[in-house]
Amino acid sequence: MADFSTVFFDDFNGGSLDRGNWRTLYSGEYGNGAFAWQPNQVSVHSGILDVSIERQGGGWVAGGLSTIPEGQVYGSYEFRARIEEGQGTAGVILLWPTNNTWSDEVDIVETHRGDRQGFAFTNHGNPWETQYIGTDVADWHTYRLDWTPGNLTLYVDGQQAGRMTHDVPDQPMSLGIQGHVLADSEWWYGGGPNGSTPGEVNIEVDWVRVSAYTPGRGDGASAPAAPAAAPVAETVVAPVVETVVGVVNTVVPDAVASAPAPIVADIDDPWSAFRVNGQVDWAAAAAHVTSNFESTGQWFI
Repeated sequence: MADFSTVFFDDFNGGSLDRGNWRTLYSGEYGNGAFAWQPNQVSVHSGILDVSIERQGGGWVAGGLSTIPEGQVYGSYEFRARIEEGQGTAGVILLWPTNNTWSDEVDIVETHRGDRQGFAFTNHGNPWETQYIGTDVADWHTYRLDWTPGNLTLYVDGQQAGRMTHDVPDQPMSLGIQGHVLADSEWWYGGGPNGSTPGEVNIEVDWVRVSAYTPGRGDGASAPAAPAAAPVAETVVAPVVETVVGVVNTVVPDAVASAPAPIVADIDDPWSAFRVNGQVDWAAAAAHVTSNFESTGQWFI
């Protein structure tokens, strides 16, 4: 890539996780009460990084890892990954502030559907914007986010799939990979695990490349992708990632939970952001309005 230079490439071919790249493992109860992060749910075997979501006893545990406290302003993040199906479970691969205090967030891949038929690409700016990408995340795909001044461009298997240009982060960010379990009350995601949910759901990553933004001085580590069709922004979903707690082997403070953010809507049609194939997704709309009320004490779209 002409404008990016490799910072690190991890193909997970060693016998264990390279803690020089992945400085933080998540630990602690998650805010929705549905699961806890445990460091032992992250492993490397047969050239694959495995972030596991697992039923243990009467509850659920999940893995999570990050490059915090290492980060950068702008760059390219490329990885080959798949996320197994599982009702009530989710995987998120994202950029999170390096200082571990929530103020910006970019969800590169967020699988809020148990069948993995599509994922959300979200910039938690002002306004908050989500583009829904129709890719089967349970299959292996190569994803790449190019983050440059005022621009976030997402590629899937070498083809442009999404682009955002409003309120793009301009602070140091770190790459994270997180497993999640949803609560039964989170009905806008389809609720928590049920009888169809496997006892173990895995996020598998074949390799990761993190590159710095070096305009005109890149190392050509990856060929630029040709743009394809315009991104499809079919729906808006509430964020999965709320907080990172009790990080292990770092001195990074606990994160601050993300506050609800406004969505993009047509002024003439306030329900436009919730329309899917011309019909209003009332569950998503109700979730957003409820979130606004819980945050401000006022009911508004």
